[in-house]
Amino acid sequence: MTQDRPRRGVVTSRRQAVALLVATGAAIVGIVLLVVVWVGVGTRTLQASAAGEDEPCLTAYAADEAGAEVRYLVAPPQSVCSWEVDGERREVVVASAPAGLAAAGAVLAGGGILATAALVLVPRLRPAAR
Repeated sequence: MTQDRPRRGVVTSRRQAVALLVATGAAIVGIVLLVVVWVGVGTRTLQASAAGEDEPCLTAYAADEAGAEVRYLVAPPQSVCSWEVDGERREVVVASAPAGLAAAGAVLAGGGILATAALVLVPRLRPAAR
């Protein structure tokens, strides 16, 4: 008959619990912020595409003309439509979101994820190192 050692929890103090709560909260807020930014860019692009009479690039894209394309950029968050007019490549920004908002979301998400991982993993590694 083997006797199991009592297993220690991940959170060992109130201070660590509060830090874990703040870190995971920051990660969640950052991820939600990034989702809102990108859904906004995608929605505005679709709306502009549906009302494409005002923009020649979107009209060309909707007509499936060769060389007309819509692409999405990560930084800054925006959608860009490009097409050829008389052999010259032109680009127009269809929709964009504030770069600062996306940067804040990325910092919160990345920092929150790293802090959460550190708060969970570091205490587990300490006893093994001794």
